[in-house]
Amino acid sequence: MAGADGLALGLEQKELFFLKKKEKWVMTLKSIQYEEEIVESTLNTEILYYTDQNGEHVISYEESETTGMEGSNMQLRISPEHMVSIIRTGNYQTHLVVQAGKKHFCHYETPFGDFTVGISAKFVHDALTEDGGSLELRYTVDSNSTLLSDNEILIHVKKMKP
Repeated sequence: MAGADGLALGLEQKELFFLKKKEKWVMTLKSIQYEEEIVESTLNTEILYYTDQNGEHVISYEESETTGMEGSNMQLRISPEHMVSIIRTGNYQTHLVVQAGKKHFCHYETPFGDFTVGISAKFVHDALTEDGGSLELRYTVDSNSTLLSDNEILIHVKKMKP
């Protein structure tokens, strides 16, 4: 009997997982690049948002002409340890890892070629829950120890009203 109950619970959890993935969510993403001048952009888009079986919050959305990466899919995976993986699939593959206190060497693909970049996070503030919330990242990108950019990303996730 315990096995049957465990199986039923497992199926219930899977059903809840797939129902959660069908809910409609919206994200506001504000990107700030600190250069000689501060460059800001804001993206408001519908997203897929859920917590996976490993406890990671997942934000997924299609890139558009607005972002310059039409035909690509973006996925942010936020671990319970507040490590953020930024994964782009499609025309240009990218996998960046942002984690406070650690430098990660990551693959970055552009229309001009592929290269490895160093990602060093100044902070990761994760206030995401199953009900939405916010995520704030501040990190630098370098190549061969030369600073390429100083970035901040502010994300707010909420359910769309029916």
